[in-house]
Amino acid sequence: MKKSLLPQNPVYRVCSQLFFYGIGVPLLTVLDFFWFGLIRKNRKVLKEKIPKGKGAVIVCNHVHNFDCTFVGLTILPRRAVFTSLDWLFDRKIIGPLIRFMGSVPVPTSLKEMRDFLEQMREAAQKGRWICLYPEGAIEPYCEELREFRDGAFSIAVKAQVPVVPLVLTYRPGKGIWKWKRRPCFTMTVGEPLWPSPGKEKEAVQALSRETRKRMEEMLAGKEKEPVNS
Repeated sequence: MKKSLLPQNPVYRVCSQLFFYGIGVPLLTVLDFFWFGLIRKNRKVLKEKIPKGKGAVIVCNHVHNFDCTFVGLTILPRRAVFTSLDWLFDRKIIGPLIRFMGSVPVPTSLKEMRDFLEQMREAAQKGRWICLYPEGAIEPYCEELREFRDGAFSIAVKAQVPVVPLVLTYRPGKGIWKWKRRPCFTMTVGEPLWPSPGKEKEAVQALSRETRKRMEEMLAGKEKEPVNS
């Protein structure tokens, strides 16, 4: 029997929900808005363009250690299943914490990866939102998209759910953030992209290309500003 990546115990799930919305969200709101200067744009798309109860795959450029929290606050009140490096779950404190907050480990072996993709597909079909970084590894403050992996788009195609592109960009600190040496952040939500009909492999590749194109357009729509070191 395969090991479930998502918690099945109802008591654990209720406690996790209470912790996420009652403690996690308020603390992260203070941190992300007042320390990182987070601004969220075009959030109405999430409510207007995705049917109620429908699953989705959320993708974002991976350029900051806290960008998962930016995504989490952007898609509220929905709560996504986030993915993290598998070795983080072995840490004594951070491992149980990120699991309790709703993260699942990304496996390294091919066999485990197949099971991971299948479970994420099942979750998306049941209405869950799955957040993945198609670039894979993080590259802090990178201003261009790197090569995409197929995992996120394979899940969307198999589950027949939309991909929602999010783009994280930077802006200089102004107003109450004028004191910041590093830039503030803006998270922009793009229009959902639905899988096209046809063979699975071609549909995955087409969805990946279209998502990349959309995210590049979103990045190009922002005037480039220097990133302070």
